[in-house]
Amino acid sequence: MPFLVELGVMTKEGTVIAQKYGKFRQINRFLEYIDDIAGAVESLNRKPFTESEPLTIVDFGSGKSYLTFAVYYFFQELKKIPVHITGIDLKEDVIQNCTQLAKKLGYKNLSFRAGDIGSYSDEKNPDIVITLHACDTATDLALSYAARKNAKAILSVPCCQHEISAQLEKRKFGSTSPFASIAQFGILRERLAALATDAVRAELLSQHGYDVQVMEFISLESTAKNILIRAVKKSGGIQEKTAELSRQRTESLLRELQCSQKLKTLFSQ
Repeated sequence: MPFLVELGVMTKEGTVIAQKYGKFRQINRFLEYIDDIAGAVESLNRKPFTESEPLTIVDFGSGKSYLTFAVYYFFQELKKIPVHITGIDLKEDVIQNCTQLAKKLGYKNLSFRAGDIGSYSDEKNPDIVITLHACDTATDLALSYAARKNAKAILSVPCCQHEISAQLEKRKFGSTSPFASIAQFGILRERLAALATDAVRAELLSQHGYDVQVMEFISLESTAKNILIRAVKKSGGIQEKTAELSRQRTESLLRELQCSQKLKTLFSQ
């Protein structure tokens, strides 16, 4: 895997650099999750991906693009599935470095753009949307984009869910509130906010016709931000009764917390 050498994860002899072993494990774990849904994405496409109509992936908040390069290599080199991937990040210097590396490696269908998630647009709807550690409501912008563009699959590892946490901090929970004991301790309040945020995200994606799983991305030893939301579009959509139950759960949670949530707002627009 030449990209791992260029990114400083592995030596030319094929040995994983000790300080990068956590990153190496993260990459491999993510590829396992990608592999699990690859067949479903191909089935949803109804025809094989080709050089003229490749599998299209957008990676929001790609950063140094360890996963972006890995996913490209996985599909293009290992699975022999034609793919076009676009990495999006705010940092111009990072984008320039990734662009140069893609050219060096000969990855002609791997491109990078500097920009923010909220203003990104493209003519072709993506088949897969990836977002790893997009901070706070940036994750919601990416999920909204994916659902509006009818992406066949979404893999999101959220980060820094400040939105609900900030609202909870301002709230005065009465002693009879089921959340009173949690809210009085900052660290527990933050964890409650993170869990509530990702629960709402999962419910909303389900309501938009996705089969959603929330699972551990990587062990807590590697990172505390270890929740992965994986959503695959259902070929037959979602039954109205199931959607209504999901809506009731979502409304009940936000009502009890007396909070709003960005993705719900975006879907309501």
